[in-house]
Amino acid sequence: MKRLITLLRHGETVTYDARGDFCRPLTEEGKLNVQRIGAFLHKKGLHPDRIIASPAERTLHSAQKLHKTLYPGIKPDITTNADFYNAPAATLLAAIAALDDDAKHVLIVGHNPGISELPALLAGADMRKKRLFPTLKPASMVMIEITGDWADISPAAGRILHLVDAASVAQDFPWPDLDGKEKRKRPAYFYHQSSVIPFRLGKDGDVEILMTLSSGGKHYVIPKGAIDPGLTAVESAAKEAREEAGCLGKTLEPPVGKYHYLKWGARCSVEVFAMQVEQLLPDHEWEESHRGRKWVSLAQAIETVKEEGLRKVLRGFKIQPETLDTKS
Repeated sequence: MKRLITLLRHGETVTYDARGDFCRPLTEEGKLNVQRIGAFLHKKGLHPDRIIASPAERTLHSAQKLHKTLYPGIKPDITTNADFYNAPAATLLAAIAALDDDAKHVLIVGHNPGISELPALLAGADMRKKRLFPTLKPASMVMIEITGDWADISPAAGRILHLVDAASVAQDFPWPDLDGKEKRKRPAYFYHQSSVIPFRLGKDGDVEILMTLSSGGKHYVIPKGAIDPGLTAVESAAKEAREEAGCLGKTLEPPVGKYHYLKWGARCSVEVFAMQVEQLLPDHEWEESHRGRKWVSLAQAIETVKEEGLRKVLRGFKIQPETLDTKS
């Protein structure tokens, strides 16, 4: 029986996070590089049936980003193993040996030095023969073919099939899907987005809009993001509201508008929903609390946003009284 195991080091991360090492997030380039590896695996027809990751933010997010590229339209199915956090190679090897034999291709997302040392325990004989001694860079992977059952693995049992890093694979992504002939600077799902207008009624009954700083901290924006695989547009909009603005509430359907804008060398389409804000999360529960947020009048929001299409949606923004929760 031939089996495959793919070892992936997480993408590039920020060097410091006040919450500690466990919470260090991926950089934007780190996210993209992991997805480039995902596109490479798809092109080769190599789709893991099981993904296991360290629960640290950088490894789990790497696994999620890779899954979004490999399996568009499907919610990520990823197992975390607490023992994988900064684990030595021996710990990872023990987990692999304990896998059930139904698993044919397992992908593990982990940390150095353990993830780089593990190939020697799985395919040491082949490494010496090929004179390969990998130290995996961020978003690098090694794929090893194993002969026999997981419980029987040994340094002589494996054969290295692929050893690649993000710089050695295609930098652009196929469009309009994974088998498309056109190329884009981001994965295809990035170009289908949803946005949410978080609002409340002020004391005088006027509409107020919750705005948050852009990821670069240069100007205030309305929460917006790519529609995550496996989510509807409205579900993804609510997710963006929670992550970017730290707010929860009732997201109203149908969308209040749509618009387009140019980014990453192509046109992005955006569905815009309204959310009546019911709760603002405290900073320790708000994933992107570094952004900051503020309530502004509708007129101020129209003046502030950068995209003309969104400005047009805001100019026509009206809320039907019967859709409101008057207790909020």
